[in-house]
Amino acid sequence: MGTENQSSAGVKAGATGLLCLITVVFLFQTLLENYIYSASYLDEAVSAFFLAFYVVSLLTSAQIRTRELAVCCLVVLTAGAGIYGNLKFGIQDASSAIVIDIVSHFKFAAVFLGVSAFCRTFHVDYRSVVRLPVRIAKCYLAVLFVFGVANLFVNLGMYGEYRYGLRTYAFIFGTPGIVTNTVLMIVMLLLMESALFPGRSNVLFLVIAEAVLVMVIKSRSLILAAVFLILYVSLIIQNKQSMRLRTVAVAVVAGIIGYPQYQKYFVNGVKANLGQAPRLLFLEGGIQLYKDHFPFGTGFGTFGSSTAASHYSSIYYTLGFDSVTGMSPEDPRFLNDTFWPMIFGQLGFAGTVPFVLLLFGVLSMIYGKAVECGNKYVRLAAFWYAANVLISSIQSNYPGNNSMVMLTFMVTMMPFAVTAAKSTETDVLSEERNGH
Repeated sequence: MGTENQSSAGVKAGATGLLCLITVVFLFQTLLENYIYSASYLDEAVSAFFLAFYVVSLLTSAQIRTRELAVCCLVVLTAGAGIYGNLKFGIQDASSAIVIDIVSHFKFAAVFLGVSAFCRTFHVDYRSVVRLPVRIAKCYLAVLFVFGVANLFVNLGMYGEYRYGLRTYAFIFGTPGIVTNTVLMIVMLLLMESALFPGRSNVLFLVIAEAVLVMVIKSRSLILAAVFLILYVSLIIQNKQSMRLRTVAVAVVAGIIGYPQYQKYFVNGVKANLGQAPRLLFLEGGIQLYKDHFPFGTGFGTFGSSTAASHYSSIYYTLGFDSVTGMSPEDPRFLNDTFWPMIFGQLGFAGTVPFVLLLFGVLSMIYGKAVECGNKYVRLAAFWYAANVLISSIQSNYPGNNSMVMLTFMVTMMPFAVTAAKSTETDVLSEERNGH
């Protein structure tokens, strides 16, 4: 019995340490990418690990949950449609580009399935998982805040452009969006700590996080800051159970804040392109490809993806993108600044339908798990996660971004953490009663 207990304790410690390590790695991945090129593949490595774990768990248990089976089937249908487009039209001849793009499309689903299986399999001390990362995250947030305030008054070279007469905030990343993604990860850690440690509301640090998002001064960061405020007041302060009316309010706020950027990027275009808006060109191009290649698209790595940019797609010459500033082979900085047009163009009708069902299905399952666990901080995290995915995917290839993987990892783990904490507290109370 003693040996078995030691073995069980060792497995628990190992599982706890692994989740803690992944959390810390995700917290600093974007920072590491500035100095180590291979660090950009850390989220892919984590996704591959959890996918492998999920497959092994299926093979050993010979059981699969109905909803997870649906997720797997939708992945297969979507991937099948894209691969058929590659084989039929032969636009992308680099197999590595196709494989990388497939991974990018589905790594969030792999993490969701794998983390769920991992948390079901192992007994984990989730409080120990977040104890160290959240302390680091608070220090990290303080540094971001201090330099963010300084950036408003002194030119530290930490900005991307001027908006409303102020410098946007990019810290040392070079891109303001990465600051936003980093703050999202920190906020998720703060919410998880609040969920696991009653009494630690982390109000001060959440206010600081909101301030950093506002100092980024990009439409996405401003929208997410406003959405978080609405959700926090509704779910934490007012303890609302129904969010239907608040969801409408969130949509209205997002529309008001985002409209000027919609005008700039979807209608008027950036100055360099003299009215040619890259995102509008992508939307028009995606619709054209959807029609021309119906019901299948052009295949993975051919339109709108990072690999379509790095392996400059021949489609871009056909659509005239090569003559547009920021969309040419020499200057491709806008070439993966889209998402839904990429889905329409690359996957066609046959791939778009299952992919939409996949994405919304995973979001729904994550939110459903959050509601079931009965913790308002977890519910807030899941709702904000879904809002972020939907908002961010309008203006960028966010579901393929490392931030999507990081946040999926966090919000998938959180309901399991709260449930495990409740179970532990119940066991302790039971032992105390039996002792008396």
